[in-house]
Amino acid sequence: MKIVVEYTAQVKKAAGVGKEEFEVNEGSTLQDLVKQVAEQHAASLKSILFPNSEELHPSILLFVSNQQVLWGEPFTLEPHHVVTILSPISGG
Repeated sequence: MKIVVEYTAQVKKAAGVGKEEFEVNEGSTLQDLVKQVAEQHAASLKSILFPNSEELHPSILLFVSNQQVLWGEPFTLEPHHVVTILSPISGG
């Protein structure tokens, strides 16, 4: 099934695109997809998402169809879902 992934802020810059589609198997989780995204963009995005391990960097926020999902809570994807990977923006 195809899942749309949208990127914002620093993640968008590293990915080089604002959104793209990924093909995932039925029953795939959000966590599976984020790892797939990191591998596809290994040269630029993997170090932002997973800087030291298999754990997602704590500042990265994940949303599925506008609902925030925590990394430690497995979430099964469905064909209509849109995933947003967001790095918080700060400034002043």
